[in-house]
Amino acid sequence: MNITGEHSHGLAGIPVTDPVLVFAIILLIILVSPVILRKIRVPGIIGLIVSGIIIGPAGFNIIEKNQAIDLFATIGLLFLMFIAGLDLDQQQFRRTRHKSLLFGFLTYSIPFATGLPVCYYLLDYNLITSLMISNMFATHTMVSYPVVSRLGLTRNEAVAVATGGTIITDTLVLFVLAVISGTVTGGSGYGQYVRLILSFIAFLLFLVYVVLPVSRWAFRRLEDDNNSQFVYTAFVVFVCAALAMAAGLEPIIGAFAAGFLLNRLIPADSILRNRIDFTGNALFIPFFLVSVGMIVDLRIVFSSPMTIIIALVLTAVALTGKFLAAEITSRILSFTGDQRRLLFGLTSSHAAAILAVIMVGFRIGIVDETIINGTILLILITCLVSSVVTESAGRKIALGKAELNGKSDVPEQETVLVSLSNPDNVERLVSLAFALKKKGTGNPVYALSVVDDGESSDEKLISAKAALERVAAIATAAGRNLEPVITYDNNPSAGIKRAAREREATDIIIGVPGRPTLADLLFGRAVEQLITNSRQNVYLFNPAIPNNLFRKIHVFIPPNIEKEDNFRPILDKLITLAGKTAAPVEFHCFPGSSFSPSKHLRKRNHQGNYKSNHYTDEKDLPDISQLLGRDDLPVIITPRRGSLSYSAAYDGWRKRIIKNAGGKGYIIVYPGMAGTGN
Repeated sequence: MNITGEHSHGLAGIPVTDPVLVFAIILLIILVSPVILRKIRVPGIIGLIVSGIIIGPAGFNIIEKNQAIDLFATIGLLFLMFIAGLDLDQQQFRRTRHKSLLFGFLTYSIPFATGLPVCYYLLDYNLITSLMISNMFATHTMVSYPVVSRLGLTRNEAVAVATGGTIITDTLVLFVLAVISGTVTGGSGYGQYVRLILSFIAFLLFLVYVVLPVSRWAFRRLEDDNNSQFVYTAFVVFVCAALAMAAGLEPIIGAFAAGFLLNRLIPADSILRNRIDFTGNALFIPFFLVSVGMIVDLRIVFSSPMTIIIALVLTAVALTGKFLAAEITSRILSFTGDQRRLLFGLTSSHAAAILAVIMVGFRIGIVDETIINGTILLILITCLVSSVVTESAGRKIALGKAELNGKSDVPEQETVLVSLSNPDNVERLVSLAFALKKKGTGNPVYALSVVDDGESSDEKLISAKAALERVAAIATAAGRNLEPVITYDNNPSAGIKRAAREREATDIIIGVPGRPTLADLLFGRAVEQLITNSRQNVYLFNPAIPNNLFRKIHVFIPPNIEKEDNFRPILDKLITLAGKTAAPVEFHCFPGSSFSPSKHLRKRNHQGNYKSNHYTDEKDLPDISQLLGRDDLPVIITPRRGSLSYSAAYDGWRKRIIKNAGGKGYIIVYPGMAGTGN
């Protein structure tokens, strides 16, 4: 048997060995094959796998599957699992952890239970070999995950269940593999079990108590250095993968754990996330898919009738087991038909993980060459089935979601304007604007700089343009739509109000001002003028820490605030902020408040990690200094004087909150008053 697929003869210059030309050929495949197959409605993943078969050692032998290819493929697989961890909605994962546990157990046990009698009685393998092959059936690799990522379905509940179940399944597979290999090689199965459990616990503890705190410290120190942030992130991925290997686990578990760990520290709208997605989806993950195709040798599979029979039986059992697991889970969890097919499509493909399992069995003499050959065909067929099913089901879900969104009564008007007066915090202000603004509302975020039209206006104009160019570059790198705006006015408040009126802004974000000037003392501060006379919602932001480091968001709600027209849109924006930062939210309702955050969340179908506190008496109000933890963000909704919900007692409490917040940072939200000013 020729597992590597190496050939002793070939055309002149074939296989290509020059690394520059090898890299160019693979990049051409990554560029062209998905485009060609997309025209005939074939998923691009299939094109990459088939291209790997054609150029690989078992095809035209254009490129050898050498260590360089294996290195890039390994990086691609780790990036695939890392991005899966980043895409996982942690709030949804908390809600679906029991569902993921259920599916993980079923998608392991059903293929295992289905395969064991087939291998033992039908194919007549001994018990140890049957156990090894059945364990192989239970594993899967989410080769088609890029499909759901491209379709914007990463936060669908079926995807969350599939991703969480994958980790549980792979952990069970590797545990059983360790026990079987330990038993065959003369070790104690019980000893292997104890060592695996202890090493896994040590691995998790190290991630939580060492890697996570160090990462928070690193992202705080590297806030202004995006290149270093990317390098550090890649370092964490490979360190976690290496630690998983040291713990006796597969490196893909470490990569997923790294993504899950850094999920809250890498916002979806950040430059860093944009670079991670680009690097993974444009280069490394396609490299991995091409390498999967290079493993397949169809000539070996069709070399004898027995090999074909075994290959077809193995493939049928593998697909049947995964189908039954997805079917039963979906029935229990009341998934739709498309979600059921999506769950099956994501978990039906076998690639790197199955090769890792089967090659261990081959190395220690449990399985023979026939099983290896059959596994090769199994990989090809399951990857093709997975890609087609995931693409079909995913498109139907995505189209259904788009149709549902299109049926909303009136498109929500949402225009956010950010005033950039302090060059030290412009990035955090713009980051907050993107975190508050829902995607798909059309209008860009407007970044405004008000230039004093005085003697030094030219110098101030140059400074304003430099700040706007910086934030525009940040928005472009993060893939967000931002439009710079410069206006001239001796009164900053008047300039902001005019720009907001011209662009029909619904929300204005401003930074906490510095020390008051003489003009402020004589005529009132610009912030106070803006709050008093504008009809937009005003967010006064004191950005003490990077926005991706919020641990918890505390929302303080005054009495009678539900009577303000703009309150509920503000609350929805705060929920959007919590979702994008994956931070839990705790509501604090001031005595006299009859508003129920929980009822509002249920009505709007918002799901997440929320808690509500209602205080009936001022004596029950908590000690703010003890309530606010390190890196917590207090958000104080503050009615304007003269509004229906204004309360002098609440205003005094608000001042105590700000005083005790200290260097923690805060947001004060002033709901707009219809018919007041401009």
